Amino acid sequence: MGLVVLRLLVVVLCLAPAGVLADALQARIVGDPWRLTFVGADGDVVLAEAAGRGTGPVGSLGFRTATGWVHATRVLSRRETRDGLELALETTDAQRTLAVSIGRDAEGVVAVEARVVGDTSDVQALGVAFEAAADERFLGFGERSNAVDQRGNVVENYVADGPYQPEEWPLVGLLVPKPGFRQRADATYYPVPWLLSSRGVGVLIDNDETSYFRLGTDDPSHWSVEVVGAPDGVPALPAPTSLRFRVFAGPRPADVLRRFTARTGRQPAPDAPWIFGPWIQLAGTRDVRFQTMAKLRAADAPVSVIQTYTHYLPCGDQVGREDDERQFLRALQATGAAVTTYFNPMLCETYTPRFDQAVAAGALTRDATGAPYIYDYTGSTIFRVGQFDFTTPTGRAFYGRLLGEAIADGHDGWMEDFGEYTPLDAVTAGGLTGSAHHNRYVRDYHCGAHATVRRVGRPVVRFQRSGWTGTASCAQVVWNGDPTTDWGFDGLASAVWNGVNMGLSGVAVWGSDIGGFFALGERALTPELLARWVQFGAVSGVMRTQHNGFAVPAKMRPQIYDDGQIANWKRYAKLRTQLYPYLVGAAAEYRRSGLPIMRHLALVTPDDPVAVARDDEFLFGPDILAAPVVTPGAVTRDVYLPDGAWIDLWRAGTYDSATGSFVMGAATVLAGRSARTVPAPLDELPLFVRAGAVLPLLPPDVDTLADYGDPSPDLVKLRDRDDRLELLAFPRGTSASWLGGSERLLAVERPGSWELRVRTKRRRTIGLQASLATLAQPFVPCSVTWNGVRLPPDAWSWNADTRVLRTRVEGRRGRLRVQAGC
Repeated sequence: MGLVVLRLLVVVLCLAPAGVLADALQARIVGDPWRLTFVGADGDVVLAEAAGRGTGPVGSLGFRTATGWVHATRVLSRRETRDGLELALETTDAQRTLAVSIGRDAEGVVAVEARVVGDTSDVQALGVAFEAAADERFLGFGERSNAVDQRGNVVENYVADGPYQPEEWPLVGLLVPKPGFRQRADATYYPVPWLLSSRGVGVLIDNDETSYFRLGTDDPSHWSVEVVGAPDGVPALPAPTSLRFRVFAGPRPADVLRRFTARTGRQPAPDAPWIFGPWIQLAGTRDVRFQTMAKLRAADAPVSVIQTYTHYLPCGDQVGREDDERQFLRALQATGAAVTTYFNPMLCETYTPRFDQAVAAGALTRDATGAPYIYDYTGSTIFRVGQFDFTTPTGRAFYGRLLGEAIADGHDGWMEDFGEYTPLDAVTAGGLTGSAHHNRYVRDYHCGAHATVRRVGRPVVRFQRSGWTGTASCAQVVWNGDPTTDWGFDGLASAVWNGVNMGLSGVAVWGSDIGGFFALGERALTPELLARWVQFGAVSGVMRTQHNGFAVPAKMRPQIYDDGQIANWKRYAKLRTQLYPYLVGAAAEYRRSGLPIMRHLALVTPDDPVAVARDDEFLFGPDILAAPVVTPGAVTRDVYLPDGAWIDLWRAGTYDSATGSFVMGAATVLAGRSARTVPAPLDELPLFVRAGAVLPLLPPDVDTLADYGDPSPDLVKLRDRDDRLELLAFPRGTSASWLGGSERLLAVERPGSWELRVRTKRRRTIGLQASLATLAQPFVPCSVTWNGVRLPPDAWSWNADTRVLRTRVEGRRGRLRVQAGC
């Protein structure tokens, strides 16, 4: 038996901000019989190829024909290269072999490619299977609505519109172009062919063609992947001739995600503060829209972004009324909000002279004859459209000029819609076609638009629903498309899964359509559902509402500014706006490490199987555990507290409905690794804060994170309070909080004292509420010093009943020390 060991990485000390030890990854190859395994730094096997040689998918590297699977059997030859190995493998088909290359892709990342050698005319798929541990959970896969752990499922990797409810498939199938519609529960606008194992290893399929993960469906002790030419049920297209995948090392899932996002790209740093503020869509006449904004402002209910949907594309709805649109835009911005508009990648035949110009320039995707590919798409009516070819400089430049019209008009960004309808027989100028072109199209589309806005000298923010591997680096904001106005599948419960799945797949700045979009049949948005969805939106990467949708039959729809809803909107829009410094820190951590804003518990406590199994709660940033209520009529919520010590936020203080502030009260420390049933009345989103955390907040009177609107005491902007910071502290042990860049907070508990070190970019007035009841060794404070100077008694207060200390200091950096003993 021959043994080849390919050492792809050595253990090195990586000078990361936290001093991270990089992990080794080895590919071990047994030559006869062939077997490929991957070994971590500790010598443990983290991924092992299946040993089967039968005609089913569970088996070693191979390919599928009409008669079943052909698998690799032994190594025939090997050749060492500078980066790895080139191998020739015998298979169970005497006439065909496999050419395999294995090499180092990056630190902790191994790349594998297998190619069929010989006649490929009957090859239908290429694939490989791996062993699965009994307790292993399969996470990632992009934005999926059917589950978080996909074990027991077949997951399709294909860009599509949806999902939809099964009873809606017949109607939707008449409206959505066939290349964009899949009758599957796992259908998604933003798939990523990416598996993140709870064991601390990841596998990315690098083929752009359609692929499938079969996760214990053929054999519970194995999972497999196969790459095909076209999705199931679609007329066959030629299969790819090679399978390409990368394996990412751990040892923890968070380490795997860090490596994955470093190689495939992380979302750009937020271009504008208002991304993290509350977004709303207005509807009705212009007068009604201004009345709505006036009502929200009068209620002290924050709004940072107004979404409008003048369709610059596909048909140029702005043409002929540009001056009027610009005046309307300026008036909306004057209310203190950034304003977005609308684009998609399609171009109507009736949009003259743009369509003819695009055809003449060769800017559109083509059919097999070389003519522009024209198809029907249904919106408010049926449109005949072509779509831009973003693989060519001409297509990108032409599209960029159209985007430039909205930029010149003064818009702050746009919905960058669709992208999922590329026909499988469409052809790019470079000859790319099939499902590889279909899936890759959305990445080319969004990256082409991103290149345009990067050249603009002011913030321009796009938000998109479609994506594929590599799209994240060009996707400033992602939203979950058009969900159902429902509590369950494709509704609010699925939206929670969507956000967690996207975080596990490398996307951090993500939000749902608050309130949902499709209300078909008996489904309708209820006041209770809207209230709960607003609460979930407040702890998502982006908080944005959906005013209208598609309803058959027509239905009334509650709105966030209704008399019965506006108090809920105010409470959670206030919370969201105050959390801006915390969100900036969480976004900066994502840029450094790939840890998303919405964090599945597998990323933070992977050794706790109970926590890893939870799919209905998540960490919102580093220190807040959120447990959205997704069940109608619920007034309590079952929550699992992960490792550590926690404080129930709403039991540790009160919400001041008049000012929107949180007034700290008596706090109780709750032990982690425990399940609890907690109150969840309709106005309350269960939130827990990690003991030791110091939450940085804006003052509660900030109305908008945008910089629009005339100076007014009734409109408080972010820059009006840029010199203030409010801190909620739950002292315990030692903890650090990042505000972004070099700004940070460091809290240290010692016997008889607690110290808070502050480092910010500018001089600020810093207000502090600290619950000394959460200390591991509580004490009664006797003195408070700031930078070594003792504060006078009237500069701080202590409540013996609640054990809350309050004070206010000034400075850019400093050290606050609270001590027992004078």
